[in-house]
Amino acid sequence: MLPLVLFAHVFGPLLAQHPARAPRPGSVAGLVLGSSLALATTGCGRKAEAQWIPDDAAVVRCTVSGPNLQLPHLVDELATPLPPTGLLARKMDPIALDELGYERDRIVCATMQTPSAEELERASAAIEELSELRKTIKPTVRNLGRCRCTYAEAIDAKGLISGCRDTPTDESCEPEAEQVEALQEALAPLRAKLETTEVPRIHWRMVGRSDRLGRFAARRDELIARHPGGSEVYVPGNPLPPRYGAKLIAAMLSEDHVVAVVSQDSGQGLLVVREIGSLLVLDHFSHPDWGGHARADEYILLTMMEDAQIERYRAALDAPTSARALQLEPRDGYLIEVDRDALERVDRAAEISTNFVARNYDPAREQRVLPPLLTDRVTLQVPFGTEGTTLRARYRLTKEGRKWTEFAAGAPLVETLADLGEPDVIPRFVAARGRAGGLFQLRGTATERLLFAGLTGLPKVLLAIEAANPGSIEGDFNDWQVALPSGPLPGELKSRDGVRELRERLSIDPHTLSGGLSKDGGYVDVELARR
Repeated sequence: MLPLVLFAHVFGPLLAQHPARAPRPGSVAGLVLGSSLALATTGCGRKAEAQWIPDDAAVVRCTVSGPNLQLPHLVDELATPLPPTGLLARKMDPIALDELGYERDRIVCATMQTPSAEELERASAAIEELSELRKTIKPTVRNLGRCRCTYAEAIDAKGLISGCRDTPTDESCEPEAEQVEALQEALAPLRAKLETTEVPRIHWRMVGRSDRLGRFAARRDELIARHPGGSEVYVPGNPLPPRYGAKLIAAMLSEDHVVAVVSQDSGQGLLVVREIGSLLVLDHFSHPDWGGHARADEYILLTMMEDAQIERYRAALDAPTSARALQLEPRDGYLIEVDRDALERVDRAAEISTNFVARNYDPAREQRVLPPLLTDRVTLQVPFGTEGTTLRARYRLTKEGRKWTEFAAGAPLVETLADLGEPDVIPRFVAARGRAGGLFQLRGTATERLLFAGLTGLPKVLLAIEAANPGSIEGDFNDWQVALPSGPLPGELKSRDGVRELRERLSIDPHTLSGGLSKDGGYVDVELARR
């Protein structure tokens, strides 16, 4: 029941304000798209694509490729994490996907990969050890005097010493053998540690069928213009510049099926493009947004670490061992699925990564207030051919969420609203170090406030609607319908952060919200449609 209000007062306004330029229901274009998708996504081809969606993905976004389709504004504005511009697909709009070479009228999915708990534990310990090791080595290096950068250059170690990477060679210094050997010995533990210290990264993958293989390499200059941070494209056979990061690029280019590797943002992002059979697979790697806290020396050290961890990147290119069973069918419409526990791990990885740049984010000092969490996975879908006027969702209930629905079993919904009401705790987040910026994908974001923490305060919204318009709510929890009037909400109900503008848009047109509880009690299904 509460999910219906979430749609009506959070996402519904978008429907009223921004109808999508997708095929109209019943139109020739709509019928052709529906028929094409039904045919194109059946059989072994669809299975091959689905196998690339990992079971533990934090975010899954699926859309369709096509030169004459436009992503509905509703999908574009939902409160969910977006793929990086480095994937070169804009926001996964159909035209951008078509220009990348994905087959028209076929589904393309992008996923945010989730680090394992073991990987996070290993990274946390290794980064701490690396920090201590650097502190230990620093006095020894400093004692080598002003010519230490010259000694470092002799053993290709300027990137390991703070301030040396961009320091011109001092002509008055000579690479004395004894001093160079002393530096080599001092840096040996650090070099070894670089091979095992894994700084968490953000990994997105996009996969779909292509009928124009070779298009990326042929149109690479046009495609990379979509990323504002700067890009350098390398294809097999190209010479590589003599700089840090080149070893990793060379290794990726030597992998099977790789047709291009794109270095982005001065080496801080990496895009690996593969053509595997009929599939076009793009893997994008980057590090969390540290808000300008990382120094140039740290970025250099990070690049050297990646050169020393080629096997880690090779392993990341593998297909998942366990594929995701999505809660809704991608061929039915534009789809976004988000998993709370996986996003928590992604945020934990970002938190750990700050220790590498000496920012040391301490979660114990942040303020994070949340109501009871009733759902841990949410799937949103705008059906094809509805012009963005319909939104469907499936909420997977937590154990606490299942207990919550027991209050409503068998009774008319309107009579159970008071029992369903939870304390209206307003979600609140204050980062440990001022503004967290873009560090987190979940904490303090609209995804957390509206999708996962937006259910508990909504019964009183429905009660207010029913009080102002008796008879608006019909049915019981298993099969219900709510008539949502246009105009402002009755009473003095306050909007949570991020909701006010959307709720104002909803006031333009009346909507109907319907849905129910699954037979096993594990899901709440909802559909919102403009009347």
